[in-house]
Amino acid sequence: MIGAVTAERSKQDRRLLRIPGTDGVIGWILCAPAAILLGLFMIVPLVAVSVLAFFGWDPLTQTDHAVGFANFSRILTSPDFRSAVLRTLEYTVLTVPVTLLLGLVIAVAVNNVRHGAMVWRTVFFLPVASTLAATSVAWRFMFYPHTGIIDQTIGRVLPVQGWLQSTDLAIVAVSIVGIWQALGTTIVIFLAGLSGVPRHLHDAAALDGATAWSRFWHVTWPALGPATVLALVIDTRDSLRVFDQVQVMTEGGPLGSTTTLSYLLWQRGIHYNDLGGGAVIDLVILLVVFAFIGIQLRTAGRRLNDGATR
Repeated sequence: MIGAVTAERSKQDRRLLRIPGTDGVIGWILCAPAAILLGLFMIVPLVAVSVLAFFGWDPLTQTDHAVGFANFSRILTSPDFRSAVLRTLEYTVLTVPVTLLLGLVIAVAVNNVRHGAMVWRTVFFLPVASTLAATSVAWRFMFYPHTGIIDQTIGRVLPVQGWLQSTDLAIVAVSIVGIWQALGTTIVIFLAGLSGVPRHLHDAAALDGATAWSRFWHVTWPALGPATVLALVIDTRDSLRVFDQVQVMTEGGPLGSTTTLSYLLWQRGIHYNDLGGGAVIDLVILLVVFAFIGIQLRTAGRRLNDGATR
């Protein structure tokens, strides 16, 4: 009875405070700041790039003129563009699976640490807080041929020398730096997912005699579906836009073996002042990111989320 009276009184209070005809207006007012920022920093640049892709700009005369689809034809049929697409996909294949697997293993290990877990979380997250361009300089010296720490350690065990001077190993060296930098974010995402796994399910499985692997596979892993989807999307997005370590460590070399789409965008748009061509590459990167993320969400993402809701 008391609950019914209280509910009726709260309804009356809301009716008194409500101004007729202002529900939709208040909603728009609350959404306005986010909508304005979204328009300024996402919609407007996207429209500007889309328009710029149909123009040619002469930096000497400071003039521009419409060229139609000439920029698209010139860029999309060039050997440099095709090579950059392959290098970007190669980098993605080398980094994303390893980052996800290592991130999951380390997150499970840190989550089971009884003492000092916060210290380990901070240690693994430090690469995310550091500037990738600055740390890539240190990595470049580590991969320095013959005298760098990589050649002095791994190079003495394996017949591998001069990573950054090799057309086969340079992309691997760049990928190692990418994995190192992305690992912290992936670990944090998985740790957040692990915190939501019900403890009583583990206890019940243990009482039934389930092994540690069985408890992980049947209890923990299904519950990590949303976290895995988020980590997969973020890692894929970042890998398709890789630029910093390529610029600092290899400058796209040797012989273009590490020239990714983002680095080719910088070359065309900034170094050669080809703003129209750079805009075309920028649109391609955007479409590739959307396509990859869309495919992941509709395939692996749906299965993982379904597993989490079993």
